[in-house]
Amino acid sequence: MPHRHNPKQNLLLSVLRDGELIALLPHLQVLHFKAGTTLAQSGQSLEFVYFPIDSAISLFYRMENGESAGVAVIGNEGMFSVAQVLGGGAIPYWATVETAGHVFQIGVGALKKLLEKSPALRDVLLLYAQASLTQIAQSVVCGRHHSLLQQLSQHLLLINDKSLSDDFRLTHEAIAHMLGMRRESITEAAGALREQGLIDYSRGHVKVLKRAELEKICCECYGVVQEEFARLLGRAG
Repeated sequence: MPHRHNPKQNLLLSVLRDGELIALLPHLQVLHFKAGTTLAQSGQSLEFVYFPIDSAISLFYRMENGESAGVAVIGNEGMFSVAQVLGGGAIPYWATVETAGHVFQIGVGALKKLLEKSPALRDVLLLYAQASLTQIAQSVVCGRHHSLLQQLSQHLLLINDKSLSDDFRLTHEAIAHMLGMRRESITEAAGALREQGLIDYSRGHVKVLKRAELEKICCECYGVVQEEFARLLGRAG
């Protein structure tokens, strides 16, 4: 493929056997998405599936009163949308690009044909679907039982993982949207982390300075999801 991106930069693609990956290669196209790009609206059927490389895709539920609640963050550990593998074709959530970056795109029709020919490929993607359910369930637990500082720390760790960099673009507004919090509350919590020297931020850019300390503040939800991805797919999500 004539570009600098390797499919194995996406961890889900990297666990495929050589034959399965080779079959996918002719159908993969690299795209760059800007932050804020809407990939799907609730109930919309998708024409393409995306395997992120260094970007993060946020799934959230938008309520009738205009408020939102985050469901999951998808990055280079997986794909959007796994509904195409499960046969649903559409999801009840919205999906937007939270941090700008690259993805591998494949047409839904092409992926379905490959899944019909390769039970092994389907099995890997179904294992990913199971791991994703853990992330969604854990986000509910986190939102109900953990502090904003813990939730923010977890979210920053997730974005740090998926952006392949300690320095990434992420606005307080985007975080507030995903966590279902007021922007002012996010600014206050981020300020507390900056005062402790764990992060720095300026004009929509966040830099993780002390990841180990951030992990100590973070709730157990981050570790639970990481362990489930490692158990099912042999590496962390």
